[in-house]
Amino acid sequence: MASSKKVKKVYICPTCKGNGYVKVACIYEKEDMIHQCWDCESQGELYDYDEETETLTFHFTKETVH
Repeated sequence: MASSKKVKKVYICPTCKGNGYVKVACIYEKEDMIHQCWDCESQGELYDYDEETETLTFHFTKETVH
């Protein structure tokens, strides 16, 4: 029987782009407000734990290029 291992995969958070915070425009203030990222909980990275398999899996995020 083969042993299964958990594989930790790390991705850069697409919401904050790895910074851990986001700037939010406020209509009442001249400056943008800074908030902690709600998707990655201010870590800047997202983690995915998969079972180790023989095949390779690729995850792509859709990002706009400026």
